[in-house]
Parts: sequence; C-alpha cells; structure tokens
Amino acid sequence: MWNWLKENIFVRDMFLYLLFAAFIFYAPSWVAFIIGISMQNQILLAFSATYVLIWFGPFTPTIPAIFSIAIMLKQLVKRINRHKE
Repeated sequence: MWNWLKENIFVRDMFLYLLFAAFIFYAPSWVAFIIGISMQNQILLAFSATYVLIWFGPFTPTIPAIFSIAIMLKQLVKRINRHKE
C-alpha cells in the first residue's frame, strides 16, 4: 500500500490531476451557470448554486470523489502513455 501511495499520490503532478478532477466534479454546476447567465434562466442558476451548496456540506463525499476522479485520470494517462510506446 505504501509503495502505491508513493507512486500515485505523493507526486508533483498530482496537483494538476486534482485540479482537473475538481473541474470535472463541478462541471454540471459550471455548465448550468454559464447557460443560465447567457439565457437568463433562473432555474439553471438555482440548480448551479444548489449543486455547489449541497456538495459543500460537511458530511458529503466530495473530497473522496475528487480524489477518486484524480486517481482515475492519472491511471488513464499512464495507460495511454504506456500504450503509445
């Protein structure tokens, strides 16, 4: 387990994977916000705010979900790079 953590989690580029994973996790909110602003749709703006507020709560699995997405992205990139060689 410790070797897997050193290879996959405690590396420099993991910050970028976490940032991109957070973007993916909150993508429904961003899409609803952008469309809601452009079309002046209050329902989409309310959905966007509600999505963020619900996942911002203290007992939600936001952090584990973002970490899971980041690890999945890292493994996907590693597999693609291995397949190219």
